[in-house]
Amino acid sequence: MPPYPRTAHVGGGAGIVPGTSPVSIGQALREATDMQTWLPTPPRLGEVTDRLLDYIRVTAPAVEAAALARPVECTVRKAALATVEEARQRSAVGPGNGYASAIAFARSLGKAAGELLHQERRLQRQGGGR
Repeated sequence: MPPYPRTAHVGGGAGIVPGTSPVSIGQALREATDMQTWLPTPPRLGEVTDRLLDYIRVTAPAVEAAALARPVECTVRKAALATVEEARQRSAVGPGNGYASAIAFARSLGKAAGELLHQERRLQRQGGGR
């Protein structure tokens, strides 16, 4: 994960190991999308951001594989693949300089991860092709 210049979160390391985060994805999504009404401490911001990045890194390939298994003309497939691309782009951007930029990055990841979760559930509900 890239460092957050001029903030208390310096990044480093490979981030969290999948499945070991003390922050659930639901909690991370709620916190990231609520950041317009409250400001987390830099360490908490780092935890939420790490969890969202980890979720996108693990879930995007799974959603992509499930979508690619559907017929080309399937609208669920198209929406899922677009969501995967968007999530990957948002996670690749990284935060800018400063705390406000780190919050904007976390909010962006929250939106992308939420959409990815929605598409994952949608693909599971509609097991067959359409």
